[in-house]
Amino acid sequence: MKKLFLLVAIFAFLNSQAQDRVFTYTYQSNVLNKGQKELEVWTTLGTGRQDYYRGLNHSLEFELGLGKKLQTAFYLNYGYSKGISPANGIDVLTADNSYSFANEWKLKLSDPVANKLGSAIYFEYALAPDETALESKIILDKQTGRFIQAFNLVGELEFGREFIQKNDELKAETKREVKFEWNYGLSYKINERWFAGVEMMNENVFMEGKLEKSILTAGPGLSYLGEGFWINFTLMPQLVNLKSGGRSIIEDDGLQARLIFSYEF
Repeated sequence: MKKLFLLVAIFAFLNSQAQDRVFTYTYQSNVLNKGQKELEVWTTLGTGRQDYYRGLNHSLEFELGLGKKLQTAFYLNYGYSKGISPANGIDVLTADNSYSFANEWKLKLSDPVANKLGSAIYFEYALAPDETALESKIILDKQTGRFIQAFNLVGELEFGREFIQKNDELKAETKREVKFEWNYGLSYKINERWFAGVEMMNENVFMEGKLEKSILTAGPGLSYLGEGFWINFTLMPQLVNLKSGGRSIIEDDGLQARLIFSYEF
């Protein structure tokens, strides 16, 4: 009986250490085991603005487990957008490309199954030609029976250059943006492979110490766990700008959709 209990405990421990995640916007506390590697492909679609707009953001991420409940990851990010923007009082169709490199570090503090509450801390920096971003997260999660819940508190600082047309001259100005965000996810385990749930996100943007906007989004998600891979998809329509009381769809997406594919090797 003791041997059987020991085998069950070892299996539960190894299973809880797996990186398999069931959310796309909300992070969970689990990290990769030492030497374990994953390759993740992210694609996010942004649309639903007042005027025509389509944005596609892609990320290629390599994750590596370092042991002692620590993992790191390296990202290559590419974004492309096309939309109608006002220029000198005239609406024009513009296109934009963006590139960046990012590195993350994640330390697991407690387990969502073995402990009362799973927890982890997260840090990331991103470098782009005209922008640098620093981001930190507090990650909390819990698995109870077939239900998985996760909650994140996120702080981000972005600073870089912005080019503005003034008196027929193009001038570079330093911009600084502070973001505070929280994410919540609830997922139900349908069977050994399929999970279904919902995610919610509130993004708050501050400029010069003043709250510019507070965008609340929420939507359904679906996750599939395979042998050595997983796929997550979440649809996130914008519900409301909590600062203004209406929807913010001039410069912000009315709808986002994100797909993540991960392969372990």
